Amino acid sequence: MNRQTVHSFLIWTMIILACACNLLPGGGGASPTTTPANILFQDDFSGPESGWEVGDYEGGSVGYTDGAYFVTSTQKEVMMWGVANRSFDNIIIEVDATQVSADPDSNNAYGVVCREQGNGDGYYLRVSGDGFCSIAKAEGQEFVELAGWTESGAIKKGNATNQIRAVCNGSTLELSVNGQQVATAEDSVFATGDVAFSATTYEEEVTEIHFDNLVVTQP
Repeated sequence: MNRQTVHSFLIWTMIILACACNLLPGGGGASPTTTPANILFQDDFSGPESGWEVGDYEGGSVGYTDGAYFVTSTQKEVMMWGVANRSFDNIIIEVDATQVSADPDSNNAYGVVCREQGNGDGYYLRVSGDGFCSIAKAEGQEFVELAGWTESGAIKKGNATNQIRAVCNGSTLELSVNGQQVATAEDSVFATGDVAFSATTYEEEVTEIHFDNLVVTQP
């Protein structure tokens, strides 16, 4: 085999290998899909194997339904919450929260909880179906408003979906809705704890909220 034949053979071999690589997963220069390093937990609620709390209680119920996680408050001023059964310290929680049903005036509250202590204590970053928002701390038998209820045009009212982003980083608490920051507060009582979703009706009618597309990341 002369030099010219060898050279041609090598060229054709390289072409064949290149074509074969394009047929392999990730071939052709495509980068494989990877999970960003700062994601601590995410859930599309496609099934109960992700481990969230499921139960029926005197004031409502929590569980999985149709690819979402629901929290239902059935008694006036009785707050319901369901936990992820995990533990975090400094996190950012992002989730789509959809009001499915409520009283005609949407007089309720719903949202996320960070650093939940296993008994409902923790930080509550919430919105209401009538367009208000707040940040509160539950500790013992007390529920303290760290950032009192304030009306915000960023919140979609009624039976609608709001994208909630809650930051719990050190003593800093921040609530954003649909891409706009709506409330901030400072508190250092709780440093670690679970993630939860909550709902409360302030009328006789039931409030039901569905949560989906959860992503928990490091700040």
